[in-house]
Parts: sequence; C-alpha cells; structure tokens
Amino acid sequence: MAGVAKPSYTPVKRSVGELLAMTSPAIIVPDWQRNYSWRTEHVETLWNDVVRFSDRSGDTLTDEYFFGSVVLVNGADKRLLLLDGQQRLATSTILLSAIRDTFAALGDKTADFIQSNWLAGYDEIKEDDIQKLRLNIYDRDFFKRLISAPRSAGFIEPKAQYASHNLISSARSFFLRAISERVGRLDETAARKWLKRIVAVLTDHFTVIAATSDNEDSAAEVFETLNDRGIGLSTPDLLRNLVIRRASAVQRDDVVSRWESVIAFETDTEIKAFLRHYWVSKHGDVKSQSLYREVKSVIEREDISSLALSTELSDAATLYRRIKAADAETEEASDILAAISTIGAGATILYPAILSILETLEGESVETALTALLNVYTRDGIIGGIENSVLENRFHRAGRNLRSHASVAQFCRELAVGALGDDEVRQRFNRLVVTQNGPRRFLLHRVEMAHRATDELRVNPPSKVHVEHIYPQKPMEGQKWTTHDRVVNRIGNLTLLDKRINISVRNSGFPVKRPHYAKSELKITQALTAFEEWNEDQIAVRQDGFAAMAPTLWPILLP
Repeated sequence: MAGVAKPSYTPVKRSVGELLAMTSPAIIVPDWQRNYSWRTEHVETLWNDVVRFSDRSGDTLTDEYFFGSVVLVNGADKRLLLLDGQQRLATSTILLSAIRDTFAALGDKTADFIQSNWLAGYDEIKEDDIQKLRLNIYDRDFFKRLISAPRSAGFIEPKAQYASHNLISSARSFFLRAISERVGRLDETAARKWLKRIVAVLTDHFTVIAATSDNEDSAAEVFETLNDRGIGLSTPDLLRNLVIRRASAVQRDDVVSRWESVIAFETDTEIKAFLRHYWVSKHGDVKSQSLYREVKSVIEREDISSLALSTELSDAATLYRRIKAADAETEEASDILAAISTIGAGATILYPAILSILETLEGESVETALTALLNVYTRDGIIGGIENSVLENRFHRAGRNLRSHASVAQFCRELAVGALGDDEVRQRFNRLVVTQNGPRRFLLHRVEMAHRATDELRVNPPSKVHVEHIYPQKPMEGQKWTTHDRVVNRIGNLTLLDKRINISVRNSGFPVKRPHYAKSELKITQALTAFEEWNEDQIAVRQDGFAAMAPTLWPILLP
C-alpha cells in the first residue's frame, strides 16, 4: 500500500472471555466495517466446535482451541477498534446471550454473571448499559437490544431493519434450539453443570492471537486485505469502507446515513446486484467479480466526492426498490414493470437500462422506452432464445447512452439494431419450448389480453391462476405420449387456469379437463373447448396461431 505507513502490531494471546471482559477501552466495530454476516452454516460450525471440545475434555478443561486472530487498533477517545474478528466475537456474544437466557429460565444467578462479565456492564453515572462489544452503526442498536442488554419482564424483540439483523436473530434462534435439545436430555443439576462447562470452554479455552496497533490512520487500508474466518470481504463491504474513509470528518456521519438505504436490501447478494446495475447504468458493463476494482479506480481517478456518490447511491437504491416492486409514477409504467417482474431472474439484465429510463425521461417517454425495452427482450431473449450475455451488451449500452442524449427515439433505435425481424420471431415462436413458469406465464398473459376487447378484467397472480399443461407433465399410467419430452412444454400446450380447477383436474387427460376449461373466464382457456381431442397436431395448430400474433404483440418501437 504505497504512501501508507506500515502499521506495527503487537500480538498477544487472549481468551474470548478476556477480550469480551474489556470495558476500558471498549471494543468497537468501526462504522466502515461490514455488518454481521455469519449464516447458519458458520454458526453451526462454531457450536459444533464448542460442544466437541467440551465433550472431549469432560470436566478436566486444560487444552486450548485456537480461534484465529483478531486485529485491534487503539483509536481516539480510548476506543479499541476491531478490524478483524468481529464475526467470531459477535457470534460468541450471541451464544453467551442464549446461555444467559437459559440460566435465567432455570432461576440460576449465573445468568447475571454472564451478563455483567461478557455482555454489558451498567454505568451508574450514565444509568445505561455499556456493551462489551459494539457493532457498527447499522447493527449496534439492534445487537444491543436483542443480545447484549439484560432481559426484563415483558421484553419485546426489536424489529429487523437490515439483512444483518435477520442473521443476528437467526444465530440466536439456532443457539437457543441447540441448547434446548441438549439440556432437554438432562436433569436440572446436570443441565446447569453442562451449561457452565460450555461457558468455560468458550470464555477460557477458545483463544485468539490479538494483534494491536496504535496506527489508526492505516486501519482502513489494512481492512481491505483482511478476511473473517474464511469469509471474503464482499463488494458492498469494500465499497462502503472506501467511500466512508475517503469522506471528510465533517461529512462522515452524512455518508454513513446515506448508506442506510443501500444496505436495506434483504441480502448481500441483492446489495451487490443493485451496485452493479447502478454502475452499469451510468458507466457501462462491468462484471461482478471486478466491480469493486472498477469502481475504486474511477472514484480515485476522478476524485469523486464520497457524499455526492453516497447521495446518488441512496436515491438510486430507493428507485431500484420501486422498480422491483413495480411502483412507477404512472399506472401504465407500473404495469410494464410488473410484467418484467413476472418474467423472473432472466429479466434483471433490463434493470440498468430501466434505472436510466426512470432517472432521465418523463411522462409518456418513460412508458415508450420501457415498452420498447421489454418488447425487444421478449422477441430476442424469450422467443428468440438469444443468451442474456449477448443481449446485455446492447441493453447496457443503450441505457448508458440515454443518460447523455436523453432521447427516447435514439434509445429505441439503439435497441432495434440487431433485433430479430418479424418473420424470424414468428418462426422461432412456432418452435418455442418454455420450461420456466415466469416467461411462459408472461407470454400467455399477453396473448390472453390480446383476445380481450377491453382491459376491464385482469388475470390474478400465480397464487390464484396457474400455468396449466393441457397434456399433463405427469400423465396417468398408460397415457404418456411417446413424444412427451418434445411437446409437454411447448407454448401451444400451455394455458392459464384457476388454481382450484387446476388442482381438481391435475394429471387428467383432455376428455376430463375439457368441460372444466369451459368454466374458465380466460379466453385462451375457453377456446380449448373447440377441440374434440388433444394431440401433437392440435398443439402445433394452437402454437401457430400464437406465433402469428407475436410480432404485433411485441412490436419493435421506433417513435
């Protein structure tokens, strides 16, 4: 790390209990550090390690379990910043809180001992609980209320706001279940003894090498090279670290506040997807694995303000959630977003262009651009079978360019370059096989609406209206066609059907299903009653009719 003084670290062996017992200075996770991120498999590994160590050692606890290293920095105001190891220490704290509550349920005062020694002390002057371990600003209050603070009568669990909160809650629930299962097999005396041994294992015999430095200035730089017990730092973690540490002291609180909107997505994967789609929308295509390096390079080269970037990201994250929720300024635009959502994961390649559309255009131009984008994706991607990796170059480029020229006509022309022509769309629709429910529901819904004279009636969501295989996916014994695999998922063999009807006739042959189709209010399903029998020829006839409509249902728009 050129230009940064190499920090000097003093390594000391400490037990988990010794670290958590520190109150002056308190152990604090910096705000630019990652949120709590351990999932069930990591929590379970810790639990198994503790229990196996206890079972192997019995009442004679003499050995040690090396729990990895932690990196600490002596910060200002007697703060001890935790750079590496927060996942292990936080999860250990969660386990101790679960054991505390188990002792409390047994009426054992060991609960108070655990509380005061390793979870939170009480400041008589400030009249407040002082956490032994304080997580970053996003997790701090939730962790304190759910884990560190003492429980009182009428306790109400805090509501999770971020994905990390759900993980903290999930880890606690796992430990409570695991403890209950083990304690449930013991009498009360044995249960108390076993619980105390588990506490001793974790606090006295799980040891770490704690490396401490006095160089706070280099702390954030070091952060980029560290991992927490095999879990690599994610793009959102690294980017937030970069942006926050580049902010001036005056702006830092505002930058941290802006990032709340960014990390409010349910999972780290969603945060990463949003960040990539935002960046692609503004700067062009970049692959997920190189996203952080690319963003960092641009930020440093162009000296982008941390506050300006964080404000943009906050606004874009709010808009991104509205896109996923199909919540646009107009009902027409919302309907288009809902249709895109119906298609499923494959259609997420449209999100960068959609961000550009909603941030650049207004009024009817928004609806025109969204329709043009959806139509080309339907023609080339769903019907044409062209891979997303090929299509996204065109879509990403058109979306990025839209921010410069702000012309809906130019945007539509760029989308149309290289798009399949009408004849090719008809031919490919004739051969179309669709195995995923999202795309086939989207296609059938559009065909259904084309058969209606008005938009007065809407097709209910998948929970009420199913995609129905006319010739069933799992035919009854003796009714399976020799051409089964070739025809079962052809679009001509699919329709939409009320859930209750669908369940009642599932796997039946056409003669049984036909009178039930007559009960449907959907035009494409009612039309099936015109067929006396159902075979491969009938599927081809029906699909040919749909194919003839396809170019006009999803036209290339050139305003």
